Amino acid sequence: MQKVKMSVLLLVCLLTSNTWAQSKQVLVSIHPVALLIKSAWPQLQVDTLMQANQSPHDFALKPSHRRVIAQAQHVIWLGRDMEPYLSKTLKRHDHVLDLSILFDEQPQDSDAGHDEHDHHDEHNHAGKDPHIWLNPAAIKNILALVQTQMGLPEPQEFLQNLDNWQQQASKALTGQTKGFISFHDAFHYWVEHFELNQTAVLAVHPEQPIGTRHLLQVRQLLEQGNVACLFVEPQFKASIVTKLQQGTDVPVVLIDPLASSYDVKAGQFLEFYAYLQQQFITCFNSK
Repeated sequence: MQKVKMSVLLLVCLLTSNTWAQSKQVLVSIHPVALLIKSAWPQLQVDTLMQANQSPHDFALKPSHRRVIAQAQHVIWLGRDMEPYLSKTLKRHDHVLDLSILFDEQPQDSDAGHDEHDHHDEHNHAGKDPHIWLNPAAIKNILALVQTQMGLPEPQEFLQNLDNWQQQASKALTGQTKGFISFHDAFHYWVEHFELNQTAVLAVHPEQPIGTRHLLQVRQLLEQGNVACLFVEPQFKASIVTKLQQGTDVPVVLIDPLASSYDVKAGQFLEFYAYLQQQFITCFNSK
């Protein structure tokens, strides 16, 4: 009888641990991560909570979003630092994968007493935006975590293509000494990975006002002629950039860290990375 009980218990544990593997339908909170997962496993049905061009910095959770989350079999998100407005809702979901465990060096605080719309105050207490999809060194770890949790096969073809891209991108980008300025601090991982020279950032968090002193410092950098370009993202109204640029020969280069023009169903994450690489090359070749 004892052996029977142990067998039943073992079976229950196995079934519980394999719940992710029983379904191939996933809801991902943000478009570029959904693009990554679909690119690695084309057989998955991958949906996104936010629109392709929706920035998490100004996202507001609506009742329709809560319904989508409630109906989702599995949810993958970036954790409370990046998406605090999802914390309470996802607490009520049975199958959630928090990718922030890959980069979060601090324990998650209790959500008690916090409202889901307080993300402007709570955003990024760890100090940096966790744009982990823009960290080439983190891609394999992200996929390994998803693979383990969902009981998926190793995405060998994608990983090989990723290695191929990495090799040629490193030759093209690593050690470029020309400086550039970013409107929003989205590319710190990319900068660190390829050892690039990001001279300044206009806004660490784009929802916060930019101080006059900092604007003057950035203007001086532009006037000194040591900046190859100024990166601006299409998701933000950056009229201040036009004023900063006036009277200088520093070009503005559009760059989209959210991969808005890449369809998740097409699985074009590496095409997205190639696009980012090309925008950096365009910047470096502009002066």
